[in-house]
Amino acid sequence: MSAPAATTPRAGIQIEPTLSVAGLKKHFPLKGGLFGKSTGTVRAVDGVTFDVAQGDTLGIVGESGCGKSTTARLLVDLIRPDDGAIRLDGKLVGGDLTIRDLRRQVQMVFQDSYASLNPRLTMEEAIAFGPRINGMPETKATQLAHSLLNRVGLEPRRFAGRYPHELSGGQRQRVNIARALAFSPKVVILDEAVSALDKSVEAQVLNLLTELKAELGLTYVFISHDLNVVRYMSDRVMVMYLGQVVEIGPVDAIYGSPTHPYTRALLAAMPSMDPDKRTMEAPLSGDPPNPINPPSGCRFHTRCALADGVCSATEPSQQILATRGHLAACHIAIRGSGHRLAEARA
Repeated sequence: MSAPAATTPRAGIQIEPTLSVAGLKKHFPLKGGLFGKSTGTVRAVDGVTFDVAQGDTLGIVGESGCGKSTTARLLVDLIRPDDGAIRLDGKLVGGDLTIRDLRRQVQMVFQDSYASLNPRLTMEEAIAFGPRINGMPETKATQLAHSLLNRVGLEPRRFAGRYPHELSGGQRQRVNIARALAFSPKVVILDEAVSALDKSVEAQVLNLLTELKAELGLTYVFISHDLNVVRYMSDRVMVMYLGQVVEIGPVDAIYGSPTHPYTRALLAAMPSMDPDKRTMEAPLSGDPPNPINPPSGCRFHTRCALADGVCSATEPSQQILATRGHLAACHIAIRGSGHRLAEARA
């Protein structure tokens, strides 16, 4: 189920989301044996659905291996989906919108700032490369590169001629952000873009991203393990577990009143400086199940303290909660689902 479309506060007019994803799937076959026969399938992304409104930031969180980065790569067509639809401003990717146009309008900033840059290109050349091979005159592309370096806080006279190894991690990530802006994209996907930076540098880059979003009207998909950073950056948060969306909603609703037991476990694991809020026991035990052979029903039921018989028998649908746009895929939230706690709430 897709999240409700955004509405204007007065007229109640529905607004087409900038980015809309429905039923996105990506399964990776495993090969083995003497003749390379298929030995199984990893269900990395298995039916992901979400919308991102223009100018919003969608934060994506979840344990390693839950499908966050695979989802990001599907959005920019670095890998092709097996099923599902991606729409940008209502245009179907691969139909009304060509892959070439998609890559102009959706850009990505990766975690490894050094590996993302060609070591043989200066910063000026790295930023100008994309526009230049797409037909922009070299002089104009160079001027654009200098302008973008200024915009991300790097003085062109000092940094335009430098190579990646001559910059710090924070400076390289600023260059990667500038390079992503070279096509004037509508959506920027940030896949752990600040996780490798020192905290002081991380704060500077986050503030830069916030300023650019306001100045340019950008839409972000922000992926991170740091729940505090996601809370600071996001308008809406999507929680993933084993290739599926378990909860999605406004940031205040997710952090203030989480519904899914997995979301509550993630938030309980957040470190706190308050000595009265120390974590005395692990909020979640065990490892996620094997994505090659995920559990039936709710995929979280093998680790959930509230699991009931219906949890292993039936996969829960996303249930719209009281808060506008807040959805959770949990039997407890569905009246009449057969879960003992759902019956008690009804």
